[in-house]
Amino acid sequence: MIKLTLPPKPDELTQNETALREQFLADRSKTVWKQKYISEPLLQMSHDKCAYSEVRLNEESKYMEVEHFRHKDAYPEDVVTWGNLLPSCKTCNTAKGEWDVEADPIVNPLIDTPSEHLYLRACRFYGRDQKGWNTVDAVAINNVDQFMLPRFREANHIVDSLSKGLESLKEADTSRKKHVRIRMIKDTLKKCGPEYPYSACISTYVLYEWKGYAGFRAWLVDNGYWDDEFAEIETLLQSIALPE
Repeated sequence: MIKLTLPPKPDELTQNETALREQFLADRSKTVWKQKYISEPLLQMSHDKCAYSEVRLNEESKYMEVEHFRHKDAYPEDVVTWGNLLPSCKTCNTAKGEWDVEADPIVNPLIDTPSEHLYLRACRFYGRDQKGWNTVDAVAINNVDQFMLPRFREANHIVDSLSKGLESLKEADTSRKKHVRIRMIKDTLKKCGPEYPYSACISTYVLYEWKGYAGFRAWLVDNGYWDDEFAEIETLLQSIALPE
């Protein structure tokens, strides 16, 4: 889970919000939130990922659902309130169900800083406080088959790629080859970033749990390859990581 920035309310929602709310209040079976002008900016906001698990949506049968942070049955007035709607995978949305976030608060990625309430160890989320533990209980972010194993495999794949990239760079015997290897290493590091699935987990794993990262970084620094772009990538990953 990473911090998300809510985009401006769509003009179409501003125009139709009252009518949509009244439709739902009159008939709770109406899925009035299923509007492209709602779902599309939510997906863009989250880089096409679930706001909780960070799984990539709308691929491999992981279709996006519009999740009501304050549940629509308990808080029907907020059924299309901008800021109460999040992009979610079915697994997390189903797990959260009718959880009352007012009675038992969970992390809201639009408001809260996840690192203040959650941390990761070996690709598993843990709570720093009650809100963090509520979040772990409310949504499916520690579902082993759906999320833990895939993000662990991806984290290890990136670590393996970085290790091989460094060894290839050490063996490069021309400036052109070195340039290509450095570009590949940077591109691999960027795959830990917020635009990619499981970014909080993978950035944490690479920066704080991979025992080889300190040596990897030190070699690049000592040999003059660590530049401003490397530093910017690392700073970005630090901003989304959830170390213990």
